[in-house]
Amino acid sequence: MNTVVVLFYLIATAWCAPVDPSVRDLPALRHEEVHDEYGQYALRYITAENTVVSERGRLVPSINGGYVLEIEGQYQFVGDDGQVYVTSYKGGPDGFHVNGEHLPQPVPVPPVAI
Repeated sequence: MNTVVVLFYLIATAWCAPVDPSVRDLPALRHEEVHDEYGQYALRYITAENTVVSERGRLVPSINGGYVLEIEGQYQFVGDDGQVYVTSYKGGPDGFHVNGEHLPQPVPVPPVAI
């Protein structure tokens, strides 16, 4: 019986906990997405907070004669300070690269665990 009471108390506490204001709940106002039979894709969406995300993935030849999916994209959002932050990125056979005026240059990349 005590376990049930504690369980209900924990659920009620979690339900009443304040919501993190950094989590945004508004839906996308516009969403476009296209895929092909090879796994290539393109997507774009815009949220009510004016966050814009666009990305595409396309197959490019790899050094071993096959293909690898290369991605490139960009997202932008309005920060709490009212500024527009734009970040672009690309990932493929030559690694992952990210750029943005608000990011330190060069962007630190964590080591890969092998």
